[in-house]
Amino acid sequence: MIPVLNAKGMRAADQETIRGGVDSETLMENAARALCEEIRGSHPGWKRVTVVCGPGNNGGDGLAAARLLAARGVTTSVFTLRDPASYSGDAATNAERARAAGLTIETLAARGGLARLRSALAGSDAALDALFGTGLSRALTGDARRAVEAVNAAGRPVIAADVPSGLSADDGEVRGPTVRAARTVALAAPKLCHVLPPGSGFCGRLVVADIGISRDALRRRARRLWMSEPSDLAAWLPPRPLDSHKADFGRLAILAGSRGKTGAAVLAARGALRAGAGLVTVFCASTLEPIVVGALPEAMTAGLPEEDGAVSGEAAGSLVRRLRDFDALVMGPGLGISNGTVHCIEAALALDLPLLADADALNAFRGRPSRFARRRAPTVLTPHPGEAGRLLGRSAREVQADRLGAARSLARRSGSVVLLKGARSLIAEPSGEVVVNPTGSPLLATAGSGDVLSGVIGALLAGGLEPRDAAIAGAYLHGAAAESLAVRLGDAGLLAREAADAVPGVRRRLTGVDT
Repeated sequence: MIPVLNAKGMRAADQETIRGGVDSETLMENAARALCEEIRGSHPGWKRVTVVCGPGNNGGDGLAAARLLAARGVTTSVFTLRDPASYSGDAATNAERARAAGLTIETLAARGGLARLRSALAGSDAALDALFGTGLSRALTGDARRAVEAVNAAGRPVIAADVPSGLSADDGEVRGPTVRAARTVALAAPKLCHVLPPGSGFCGRLVVADIGISRDALRRRARRLWMSEPSDLAAWLPPRPLDSHKADFGRLAILAGSRGKTGAAVLAARGALRAGAGLVTVFCASTLEPIVVGALPEAMTAGLPEEDGAVSGEAAGSLVRRLRDFDALVMGPGLGISNGTVHCIEAALALDLPLLADADALNAFRGRPSRFARRRAPTVLTPHPGEAGRLLGRSAREVQADRLGAARSLARRSGSVVLLKGARSLIAEPSGEVVVNPTGSPLLATAGSGDVLSGVIGALLAGGLEPRDAAIAGAYLHGAAAESLAVRLGDAGLLAREAADAVPGVRRRLTGVDT
């Protein structure tokens, strides 16, 4: 897990590292090297880059990166907000080194400086934003504001050094003009603005770069907030032995679907099978069984008594008896909340069986999240902001305004692991620990993607993972599957089943399994 820090915590980790014997000049050089390697490694075809530098250490990182880019054959234009003579410390050292390397440093405060910046941006392949880093806490004004507006107006891809200029590192609020980055290189650790909307939407693709600050120093200042990384999944999803049997990988029950919403059950089952569940059985209204089998013959079905196309209350006894043969249960997608169906949901909750509750299995307990806290077995809730709001007695807008607080509150009140869906989904534990999922794509903003996610996590629960680990791994796999499809589809047009079908390839890459 990668710790997520605020500005104060980052400064403390930085100072601890310096006291431990790593000088600040080396840290700045490491930061510059990370920026340069990200640009050259991800975009080797870029020949001209404009670097815009602020007055502090972030500007020093930019000056050092400009020198390294020039040394690698990139034509580099450098602009600073102030006269470089006003720099101090490591930033001043790197201004001198940039000049010694033959770079011309233009000052935006000088007459015609802004016009020259616009001209340089127009002739560049990309821009490196090194105006402001973690120290900013107010809206930009004056030349800084005009520089940000020029960078955004140029229409060139922007790489942000640590934090897109205009964002405060300590929250996700956007207080004024802000650089809209295509990619952000977070130095040493992600900051709160990288993971909380709306600020996270300005960061583009997030890359975390090691610049020489120890992971222990960062962990001590994480404020109970972390970001998952590929190595986490590799530890939880080991290669399967050659003599594997389907019963070794979990028997998952899915209670889902109603007339007009059978697709939700099918998509959850498809996600579960693609995530590696050994056996998947869909429990649904009897008349829906042929639809499920026709859409997904690999899944088994178990028909239940119904009323008006939904599972009826008469099904409760039979359902409870049959569920005792399973390792985990996914409940809710497309299920409905008629009185009879809710009676079945209540009965299933009482079972000592790992459970994922989604959609209508959450809506059935509007304003009553404590109902889940009475369970003895592991429980995962996967609400979108509207469902989380209904459980907490808030609006979806209120949930979005404080996603971190809402996720923690719901986890505490429900006694469950909560996956609050959305850009940078949050996985919260009742203890207050939260893990941010770094993967995903706008492609997932489509009908059925949440059903697939439920199935993926359910498969991992049935396979024996702890609820927190299953939620973290499932969110990562699901988001990465969508990212893998973005190369072909762009940012729209995904069919939810395509995300399910891409999961095995993502798992293969993450775990290093090669056939």
